[in-house]
Amino acid sequence: MLRSKLLTWHSPAWLLGIQLIALWPHWIWMTRRMLDGSDEPWGMLALLAMMALVAVDRHRLRAHPSEAILVTAGLLSLLAAWGTAYLPPMIAAALAMLAVAALMAGLLPFDRPRAPIALLALLALPLTASLNFYLGYPLRWLCGQGSAALLSAIGWNVTAEGAALLWNGKIILVDAPCAGIAMLWVGLFTAALLSYLHRASLLRTAINAVAAIAIVLIGNTLRNTALFFKESGIADLPHWTHEGIGLLLFAFMFLAMYWLFSWRSHAPR
Repeated sequence: MLRSKLLTWHSPAWLLGIQLIALWPHWIWMTRRMLDGSDEPWGMLALLAMMALVAVDRHRLRAHPSEAILVTAGLLSLLAAWGTAYLPPMIAAALAMLAVAALMAGLLPFDRPRAPIALLALLALPLTASLNFYLGYPLRWLCGQGSAALLSAIGWNVTAEGAALLWNGKIILVDAPCAGIAMLWVGLFTAALLSYLHRASLLRTAINAVAAIAIVLIGNTLRNTALFFKESGIADLPHWTHEGIGLLLFAFMFLAMYWLFSWRSHAPR
């Protein structure tokens, strides 16, 4: 019965198909960006997650989204089409992904949250290279400042020089991987996924996203602080401990996010 409803000419399935076809320039751009070597294909994971979350509820999907959803999806689609000529490709593609997310959210049962779907849609964009370009140095600088403050607090005369640490005449660089761009993406993905699974409200989803960013920043600051002792030569540790410390702190960050985003998820919202 549901299948027959979804396949009528005015059904969301047809509307979604028409929308995807109409916004084809954005999908071409995203595919090229993911495959040209300038970006990591992380977005595919977010896209697959969106599809999986909708597929899980395939037997409960709504046959007729609300008019508000249809209007929102239509306006975002028009803006994305207009943005093909007048906006940066990333911004136009973001509008296109939000348009698709709006229509997909309209298919979901009433008890499913919509905001996490929108966040996953934005994470499906090829963001890594842009985030590294615009946020890489500021994040390294921020983590360097935090590490210097922590080390000074425990008695080490360390100062921050830009994105590096200065100690005893030595400069210990905070390299690009230590900026935590990949961890930042994973943190936001975790926030979106757990927000959906625990049926978080719009406000709770936003709080989870901000908390994910804060946890990643704190985790990277602790990582840089721990690596200071290895990279400065104070502690003679094997080479593999550089990655090992990062993985260990990443595991603690993930556990912290899981606990925080799942906390009181049963409470009424």
